[in-house]
Amino acid sequence: MARHTAFLSNISSLYQKNPLMALAMLWVMVIPAIGSTMLVSFAYLNHDIPSSLPPSLYLLLILTSTIMMGLALCPTTILAILLGYWWGWTVFPAVIISYSLASLLGYFLGMKLDKNSLALILNNYPKAKQLFNSKSNKTGNLVFFTRISPVIPFALSNLLFAMIKAGWKNILIYGFLGMLPRTLTAFGLGLVASSFAEALDNRTNTFQVVAFVVLLALSVWGISRFFRSPAR
Repeated sequence: MARHTAFLSNISSLYQKNPLMALAMLWVMVIPAIGSTMLVSFAYLNHDIPSSLPPSLYLLLILTSTIMMGLALCPTTILAILLGYWWGWTVFPAVIISYSLASLLGYFLGMKLDKNSLALILNNYPKAKQLFNSKSNKTGNLVFFTRISPVIPFALSNLLFAMIKAGWKNILIYGFLGMLPRTLTAFGLGLVASSFAEALDNRTNTFQVVAFVVLLALSVWGISRFFRSPAR
């Protein structure tokens, strides 16, 4: 109970000393849900989207998707489903590029907002602070297994990576590899669906459930291994 109280006190201290980071944490936990609802509503109300994307709009799609995901305006999963449903494999490279750029955008914004926020949160947990400091050379592993998790929000993890100063190269390389399985499964839902409603309904089919469980198990194993393995 004392530890729980101390942790809440540290969160309160973060708000007092770095309100922008505290508000950013709240933003990434609330706004994506609102954006998801708006994006799904838009998809239901607009059935006249062309089945092919003009080449002249390809860069605009990348830019728009990067901003939407990087600023936590919508979840990566819903966007991947939607783009797969609308335009198929022709836009898959755009999806990959977009989430990679969005990772960097979210990370660098987090770095701008960060003012030793992690130290404030872990103020009463010196062992935890020492653990992160001693494993700085293994941060890429943590990025990979965090990104592969189907339950850790993309935008929230960007801020967490900024707090632990994971490094932009780790975000780009290991984040890309970790996001790929999640993106493929979501994109595939839209790709094979005959309607957007079917794509959303298929998130609970057997394959998706198995994929969810496998990715979650890998993520839990990898993150646990990161914290339990001895530092070098």
